[in-house]
Amino acid sequence: MSLTVPSEDTARLRLQKVLQQTPLFADLDPEALAAVEHQLTLLVLPGGAALFRQGEPADAVYVVTSGSLGVFRHHEAGDAREPVLIAEIPPGNLVGEMSLLSQGKRTRSVAALRDSEVWRLPQTSFHALTSHHPEVLPALMRSVVARNAQDVGNRRRQPRTFALLPSGPDVPSARFAVMLANALGRIGTQVQMLGSESLEQEPEWFTRCEMESSFVLYRADPTLTPWTELCLRQADCLVVMRNADNDAPTRVPFEIETAQSGAVFHRRRELVLLHEGHDPKPGSTAPLLAGGLYGNHHHVRLDITADIDRLARILTGHAVGIVMAGGGARAFTHIGVVKALRQSGVPIDLVGGTSMGAIVAAGVASRWNDEELDSRFRRAFVDNNPLSDYTVPLISLFAGRRVTRLLRMAFGEKDIEDLVLPYYCMTANLTTSKADIHTVGRLWRWLRASVSIPGVMPPFNEAGEVHVDGGVIDNFPVRAMQRLGRGVTIGVDIDTGGALSAGEGVMEPWSAWQFFRRLVWKRNETLPIPSIVRILLRSALVASTSRAAEDRAAAELLIVPPMTHIDLLDWTSFDAAIELGYRTTLEGLEKARTLPIGARLFLS
Repeated sequence: MSLTVPSEDTARLRLQKVLQQTPLFADLDPEALAAVEHQLTLLVLPGGAALFRQGEPADAVYVVTSGSLGVFRHHEAGDAREPVLIAEIPPGNLVGEMSLLSQGKRTRSVAALRDSEVWRLPQTSFHALTSHHPEVLPALMRSVVARNAQDVGNRRRQPRTFALLPSGPDVPSARFAVMLANALGRIGTQVQMLGSESLEQEPEWFTRCEMESSFVLYRADPTLTPWTELCLRQADCLVVMRNADNDAPTRVPFEIETAQSGAVFHRRRELVLLHEGHDPKPGSTAPLLAGGLYGNHHHVRLDITADIDRLARILTGHAVGIVMAGGGARAFTHIGVVKALRQSGVPIDLVGGTSMGAIVAAGVASRWNDEELDSRFRRAFVDNNPLSDYTVPLISLFAGRRVTRLLRMAFGEKDIEDLVLPYYCMTANLTTSKADIHTVGRLWRWLRASVSIPGVMPPFNEAGEVHVDGGVIDNFPVRAMQRLGRGVTIGVDIDTGGALSAGEGVMEPWSAWQFFRRLVWKRNETLPIPSIVRILLRSALVASTSRAAEDRAAAELLIVPPMTHIDLLDWTSFDAAIELGYRTTLEGLEKARTLPIGARLFLS
């Protein structure tokens, strides 16, 4: 690891400047300040290194003079999730004083987010300072209060610095870097791009670059050079670029961070698959994903501005994610919602859904235009009734083969990973009694699972586990989108109420003779009792209705078209459902323009 170590004189000049400006030391006389300075020793921390860990004894307080430190809160024992960043410590601040004051152990872990200079004041010297100069205590208390006020809780910290890592010499990294810088410039005010000529700069210089810019791009070399090592230490997010049209075996560049198993935190890793003017071929993406090393992957067609803009929004937390609820034939309203959003200039960057909502979302993720959404779903669900292959009801009323055939015709052998937009769908796992979120695998198979209404269609079996319609557990998976932490969430829920009714005079189940009489003498009248299919469909959605209020509250913008008059199985209501979604969305966007959410939607 190549780390530029500043000269003692240069670092001490920075320390003296910081001490004079730090509230804790600013009121000390020159003699006392010199005495404190004499007790401090310099630590140069490479980005990613721990300063101290939770549970360790508190034996010192630290002064940050350059770079940036992060304070991390750990989850409960046994929780495999990454620690949560709760505060950043920029130059001119103290860190570790709270544990010293309480004379206990470290309650948080602190690590360098960048290459940083930190000066250590031992515990004995700190106590001597507060004893001989009690006037510093009020300033110290104010510092602690201010630190607590800046706690960001569980909100994900959005990256501002990016290391662009080409996976090989064939990657058009310079071309991509310029395009990404332009896209980031449409989000922030200033973007700096740094290359290997900046290698000899000290941490203070990089700190200044960050303070002066909205975003900083570090253009790494194709090999693990000293400059590339510095890029890995300085960046919030590691963006690996790969030429997706190259058939050469996948190579993980530099084995990024794989050896840092004991690190306090790991930087976000994103894989960008570059295409020359075409979408990925079915089944071509999975071999490029390096076994899950990357948090997410993104398909980008070079020279297509919309693709680069979408990537920039996703990387920086300015994206717009759409969540589509299930609801039988009422789910066609999602098509109208999408048309209205596109017409209004609201980008759609990520999509997810359950049941029929998952199917419409898959069409959006496939980048079908408005005409394709209309024609493909009309052909599949209106011109051809998907629920018409009745079977002997040992497992279900319908065989499900017709739905399978329609899904395969629409999406072919495409994997979820091949979709241009990031996508997920939800199923209910009856084996584990949990809701499963699917982001990989053959698309038509998981769509078929997501619409497997218990009793109506056979369940879907995968690796010994039984999956059914996701609406059984979570019909409106908004929180799955929010956990991605990529920006604004628009939720399109479908009210499944009003789906069942019975005649007022119907008190008991009908006998076979009553059904026969009805079919012969009153066959032109609507039956006064719900059909078994409607009963099963409504029963499947009842369980998730109880959590509807929480799901709706989680969305920044909620759209609920009024659709209780449309039957859940009335496929012929296709056009009416689309029109309702279109009009309701335009009305919702008009109201949103006057709210903070409007600025985030229309200025993304």
